[in-house]
Amino acid sequence: MSQHSFQNELTRRDLLRLSATGAAALGANLAFPALAAATPPPHTAASRPAHGAALYSTLLQTWCDGLLAHQITNLSDPALRGGFLCPACGILHGRCGDAVYPLLRVAHTTGDAKYLRAALLVHAWSEQNLSRTDGSWVNDITLSSWKGITVFRTIALAEALQHHGTLLDAAIRRQWTERLSRAAKFLDGFITIETGNINYPITSSLAFALCGQVLGNTHYLDRAHSMAHAALAYFTPNNLLFGEGHPLLAVTPKGCRPVDLGYNVEESLPALALYAVLTNDAPVLNQAVAALRTHMEFMLPDGGWDNSWGTRNYKWSYWGSRTADGCHPAYVLLAAHDPAFREVAQRNLELMASCTHNGLLYGGPDYFQHGDRPCIHHAFTHAKALATVLDRSHAQLASTQRAKLPRDEAYGLKIYPEIGTHLAAIGDWRATVTDYDFSYTEEVQTNGSSKGGHVSGGALSLLYHCEVGPLLTASMTEYSMIEISNQQAFLDKPHMSLTPRIEYVSGKTAYASVNDYAAQVLAKSSPASIAFAADGRMLTAGRQSVSEEVRYHLSYFLYPSSVEIAATAGAAHSLDGSLRFLLPVISRTGEPIERPDDHTICIHKPKGTIVVSVDAPHSFEPVPEERTFNLVPGFECVPLSVTMQSDKELRLQLKVIPA
Repeated sequence: MSQHSFQNELTRRDLLRLSATGAAALGANLAFPALAAATPPPHTAASRPAHGAALYSTLLQTWCDGLLAHQITNLSDPALRGGFLCPACGILHGRCGDAVYPLLRVAHTTGDAKYLRAALLVHAWSEQNLSRTDGSWVNDITLSSWKGITVFRTIALAEALQHHGTLLDAAIRRQWTERLSRAAKFLDGFITIETGNINYPITSSLAFALCGQVLGNTHYLDRAHSMAHAALAYFTPNNLLFGEGHPLLAVTPKGCRPVDLGYNVEESLPALALYAVLTNDAPVLNQAVAALRTHMEFMLPDGGWDNSWGTRNYKWSYWGSRTADGCHPAYVLLAAHDPAFREVAQRNLELMASCTHNGLLYGGPDYFQHGDRPCIHHAFTHAKALATVLDRSHAQLASTQRAKLPRDEAYGLKIYPEIGTHLAAIGDWRATVTDYDFSYTEEVQTNGSSKGGHVSGGALSLLYHCEVGPLLTASMTEYSMIEISNQQAFLDKPHMSLTPRIEYVSGKTAYASVNDYAAQVLAKSSPASIAFAADGRMLTAGRQSVSEEVRYHLSYFLYPSSVEIAATAGAAHSLDGSLRFLLPVISRTGEPIERPDDHTICIHKPKGTIVVSVDAPHSFEPVPEERTFNLVPGFECVPLSVTMQSDKELRLQLKVIPA
């Protein structure tokens, strides 16, 4: 029990009585009185505890309070009562029921009845609207009938029963346990190693292991072992998990595999790690540790995940992935194997705390500043990860020792051919360049009409400076609602693709350098510099070329003190459209911009000034007064644009002057 005083603090007997009363009320189709929005906990992003369990507990309760503030409790209609109304999407997301686990965790530790009431209500709503007679749950009431999400709901329900089932009246506990049994039976006949993307069969290993323990059924423990060991075939020689795309075993013309960093670090690897810990499975544990080390290479110094290249980066939020759970269980549970693992979890947690406002986790660093609303999906899924850490990892959280991460170091050049992606680190600069050629499509919800995807073509998909943070970032090549119930729509404000690129517009058709999956990238490094050269064709987001081919060449030169970009584009014939280079520089509304001359722009940020210059005779076009924005991964930008001439090289330079 927390040592703090709570207004509604109850004994375990009181909580049990409440759960029994709640069950009777739900059965009688009666609603609890509307729950008032909870008072935010005393810690803010600026004053939060520096390390350990305190921040996990504080942020978990903050998110649960945010959920309660959006729970429908004053309507008796079972289609609505108990669900969480999403302020961004205006719907009740079908996976709301996953929140039973974090809500019971907070009810247990605070003794506050409101969290137990909320858990009972949302479980009842889920059973009324998403549950199916075969034991499954579907993704959404109307937008998606996909039953694969049963694996996540099963994990949440099993964790709730295993850790906090004592809060429930015996009758409710039996009901929830019987429901878990039906879900396990469904998954037993539904899940194979080829079901959905690789995140489903891998997470099923954890679901079966938990069901085996909670239900006392050794068959499910055998199924857990079988699924986990089948998944061991889905790791590259560099220990990147693949299978986030179809076919799962596909190999592209460049030899690439379907890999998505966000799903891997926030869903698949945490499940595999927890399975290995629960079952003491050494081969799986060793693979999980090796994979976590490789994926850790893509964490930025501020705790952001560099998924600028991933197959499913349409759900990339700078802190992770929109509807996954979070990296924390994997990196905290296995922290004894590498001290940097705990650091990964801590930095990411601090980033999430900074993106939390009014009780909910926003989809990226600048959503709140820009006026976009938070999707409630982020809070109820990521709350599960924090609950898991708190329930299983007290020993690992006790340490306050800090560690360095791979991208803290200026190590030079690292290449991952299985994703066509290069990582560079020199001086204070960190960069990602990609020509990844795996195309992810979701036919079910888009009817094959989606054109946007991750960038390629030798794009500079991320540029970060250790002093001032992210400067450049990729977004989708063209924003598409690939998962209609799991993505947000843009506000009626300026928005655009954020990736630095050459753009050619002919008539009403736009062609860009980021769309060519066949482009080739060469890289070389020395102690003094790292250089990239990319050659490709100007294509549409649907990868259609100009009637008479337009080719481009891009070069990036990274030095300890600056980054230079050289760009050329042209064709064998005269171009009848407009040609320009776009450089959207990350900058929040309110950061001052100066233009000393036509060739220089200075953007003043809290920790330094970004100086962008272009060579004569070129000059920057007028800078828009209003910032542009992209939901992926959630940054505001100053869109700098320079007109190009056919076959004439354009050169840009970026420098940072520390504050």
